[in-house]
Amino acid sequence: MKNKQLSRLLTPISDQGLIAALRSNSDLPVEVIDETVDLTIFDKCISNLLVNNKTQSSMDTELVEPLHRALRDLPLETLVDMRLWHWLAVVRHPDLVWLRWRGVVPVDPEDGFKSGKGMRQVPPVRFLGSASINGHARNTFARLFFAAQRLIGSKGEDYDLVKRLFTSQELHLGISDREFGLLPSVNRVLVKELADLPDSKLRSSVRKLNSLGGSFCLDFLDDDEISELLGVEVH
Repeated sequence: MKNKQLSRLLTPISDQGLIAALRSNSDLPVEVIDETVDLTIFDKCISNLLVNNKTQSSMDTELVEPLHRALRDLPLETLVDMRLWHWLAVVRHPDLVWLRWRGVVPVDPEDGFKSGKGMRQVPPVRFLGSASINGHARNTFARLFFAAQRLIGSKGEDYDLVKRLFTSQELHLGISDREFGLLPSVNRVLVKELADLPDSKLRSSVRKLNSLGGSFCLDFLDDDEISELLGVEVH
């Protein structure tokens, strides 16, 4: 049974207002999104991650499928609204964001944005992101959703390639930081061919494709042709 349980903030959160928002997230004004979704499996996955000793990077491969399945039928104008992603990260599941990027949930949110005692500083962008290609790739939940959307689309059922992408944070950033990251064919080829390579070789291949993009219209190339540009064979 599906339930209307999806909301968004009435106003987006700024970097300067993030600590206060996290301290009183239950008081933030929200509006219910008039779309029918079911977050049950996604929420259950997060609950399991919060109690099990998963490595931080492995959380991505656990979360990406239930998150994408829950939200993939939403209209585009809802999906690109950062107020939705702010609500997910700041109101509904802030503990997951802390656990993913810091390893523990801080006693006070302000402490989470400081480094020390062997703990990493969490950039505000992991909660907030921004309304851009790069910004969507930084918000903890939006980055997972849009990567899946580009790789398999809203009707895809095979998440193996998406999960492979998130075994390499370097590859995900290399794709999402560039305009060609919007092209499904480029995403497919790069993940298939580069996900298992060392970071240095991966960066070199991404830079190579980026430089060649000025000479070739990547939009009109198929997977084999993109692989040829990279100098690798399609598996």
